[in-house]
Amino acid sequence: MSKEFEFSRRDFVKKTSLGGLSLLALPTLTSMGLSEDFKKKFDIGATFILWGYGPDNLEPALADLSKLGYHSFETFGNVIQDYDEKRGGLEALIDKTGLPITSAFCMTDVLDPSKKKEELEKLIKWTKLLKRAGGKVVEYCPSSINRKDYDYKEHKKYMVESMNDYAKAVTDLGLVCALHPHTGTPIETEEEVYFIMENVNTEYMKFGPDVGQLQKGGADPVKICNDFMSLIEHVHLKDYEGGDNGYLGYAPLGEGEVNIKKILKQLEKERPSMAGAIMFELDYDRRVKPIHTTFEAAEISRDYLKKLGYKFS
Repeated sequence: MSKEFEFSRRDFVKKTSLGGLSLLALPTLTSMGLSEDFKKKFDIGATFILWGYGPDNLEPALADLSKLGYHSFETFGNVIQDYDEKRGGLEALIDKTGLPITSAFCMTDVLDPSKKKEELEKLIKWTKLLKRAGGKVVEYCPSSINRKDYDYKEHKKYMVESMNDYAKAVTDLGLVCALHPHTGTPIETEEEVYFIMENVNTEYMKFGPDVGQLQKGGADPVKICNDFMSLIEHVHLKDYEGGDNGYLGYAPLGEGEVNIKKILKQLEKERPSMAGAIMFELDYDRRVKPIHTTFEAAEISRDYLKKLGYKFS
């Protein structure tokens, strides 16, 4: 790793902490005279991909999510564009369902410099449409790749440069850009996550972990969330159990191996106020019939969170 992109953990803590102070120096709930059991309970939103990935899947998803009492939703940048160009805009659907939008999942290429101009224009368009609809966070993810023979070290300089530019463009438009590591993309493994998050410009690029994706990618989501806690502005709350189960190996909340309780406790204590939200997510895969209906899977996840003290409308 070149010196230009290499930061020590000590440098990273200085870089991301308030006023250059160590995170350990920040006041804790206990030091402020509050009980360690004090918890800020988040409003829980949801992504719509359990119902499918296309524009036609969004309205039925929002109808179910509204019935189940989820507080907000996330969709894709291209879906918002489709609504803008072909369906009269996303705002009408938001008014109809009463469910506000928090975020949009947006992907751009980070490996091919020749695509940069077009990809940046696309991201700017999606960001403007999201902002117009009332959204706050671009859940940013590098575009999917064939990871066979892929080595991030061969692309690291351009990856960092391009993501800095993408994140700055989003930030300049008034929204938050949060990096979402994802399986099947250039940022999947624990090593890749740490390299990128320790080298991008965190004035612009924040962190939006998907705890199930991290688990599936072989990383420790509890450790990663803790290490980058000061940068977390949005979270995909997903469980993971493995196997061909109709959910690409993921699972309704509470039915997998992700330590969701510990992650939520960390967030409640350290990140009670984020630009985005905690978003329940469960992937869509109709190649294998799942054990639950779509509504049931979302309901099971909601009820699991209710048992933890979270409230739904």
